[in-house]
Amino acid sequence: MNQQYDVQVKFVCQHCGQEIGVVFNTEPVTTISCGSCRQTFTVMRPAIAEEILIDWENEALFQKIRADKSQSSNASLMTLIINVIELLTWRDNGAGQVEAIKAMRQWLIENEGTPILAELMQSSDNPRLHKRNL
Repeated sequence: MNQQYDVQVKFVCQHCGQEIGVVFNTEPVTTISCGSCRQTFTVMRPAIAEEILIDWENEALFQKIRADKSQSSNASLMTLIINVIELLTWRDNGAGQVEAIKAMRQWLIENEGTPILAELMQSSDNPRLHKRNL
C-alpha cells in the first residue's frame, strides 16, 4: 500500500528567473542548483493526492473504530447503571445492595479501561463516606 510515485516539480529561480525541474523517485529531499546562476535550492518532495487519500482513509478508519468502542462502552455502562438501580430498589433488607456491588465489580473486571468507576469503587471503601451509618 506504500506505493511510491515519481513526482515532478518545477519552479522558477528567485534570482535569475530560470525554470528549474526536479524529479523525485523515493527520496524525500533533494538539493539542486540553478543551471544559470548556480544558486542552490533544497526541495522537499510534496505529498500527492494518493498519499494524502491513504492518510485520510487510515485516520477515518481509526476514528470509526474509536467511536464504535466508545459507543459500545457507553451502552455497557448504561446497562450497568440500570441494573444497579434495579438491584438497589429491591425491598429485601439489603440483599439488593450486595448484588449491585457484585454487578459493578463484575463489570469493572470485564471493562478494565474505565478508571472513573474504579475510583468510585475505591472511594466506597473509604471509612469517611460511611459516617452516616455510625
